[in-house]
Amino acid sequence: MFMRLGLVLAAGLLLSGCEIGDFGPSDRYQKDFHYTYDVEPDARINLESFNGSIEIAGWDRNKVEIAGTQYGSTEELRDAVKIDIHNAPGSIDVRTVRPSAHWGSMGARFTLHVPNKAVLDRIITSNAAIRVGDVAAATHLKTSNGSIRASNVNGDVDAHTSNSSIELESIGGSVTVRTSNGRIHAENVAGACDAETSNGGITVRLENAPAAPVKLTSSNGPLDLTLTKAPKGDIRMKTSNGGITLRIPANSGARLIADTSNSSIHSDFDVAVSGNKHIDGAIGGGGPAIDLSTRNGSIRIARESADSVR
Repeated sequence: MFMRLGLVLAAGLLLSGCEIGDFGPSDRYQKDFHYTYDVEPDARINLESFNGSIEIAGWDRNKVEIAGTQYGSTEELRDAVKIDIHNAPGSIDVRTVRPSAHWGSMGARFTLHVPNKAVLDRIITSNAAIRVGDVAAATHLKTSNGSIRASNVNGDVDAHTSNSSIELESIGGSVTVRTSNGRIHAENVAGACDAETSNGGITVRLENAPAAPVKLTSSNGPLDLTLTKAPKGDIRMKTSNGGITLRIPANSGARLIADTSNSSIHSDFDVAVSGNKHIDGAIGGGGPAIDLSTRNGSIRIARESADSVR
């Protein structure tokens, strides 16, 4: 399911879904804008807006194309929203200016094409989604009350939201993701993976186990991690009111510590379980540390061959 979602995202990143493309009563008055600038291939992009979605897709042209819509519940509010752009060969800085003397529903939506070697330095909005794909890095993505989706990013991704989900696929660097009241789903992360949420679950699948650590933390949500190759870096998974599932190949070696307070532990690996609630021992001759901890949930460590892990 997630793989299909990733393909749809990569092929049609700029097609808005109902979450971020619908117009309501507050959008009655709208005005479109469009700008194009020549830039260097590795230009740095900054965009700060509010009350509107941001979609950014890489392409093979050394240009930045900025299109969007500013809106308001009245004509006065719509026209009070200003789009401020500073451009240079090595950078583009875009800011939606919120008028201080006006109150009401207003904001702006953006769709950008950028060089596929561009770095997204700061992409910020509120009450809407952020979608990015086919760029060099996305070092700071931030919204609230909206989802974040990133795919085919060659470098690092740092993403923060609240009350919504984060989805990542094919990330060539490390990821740091934070949300609340939302789930996290990540696949094919090459570097370190640090994911944290509350009131939501985390699912991560790594095709090439990174040497860097993997850290998954939640409260009131399950954790699910699959590695199709033996772990090379430390793994830490911690939740309060949810189960933990870890799938690693049969040839894995690690130092395993697992604890649960009010449930049970099941391990496919030959390691002693103390009182059905605690494990502290080596599997496969030892290796990186694996630390699994929950209070009100079970723990399962599954042993499967790399070919059978799906």
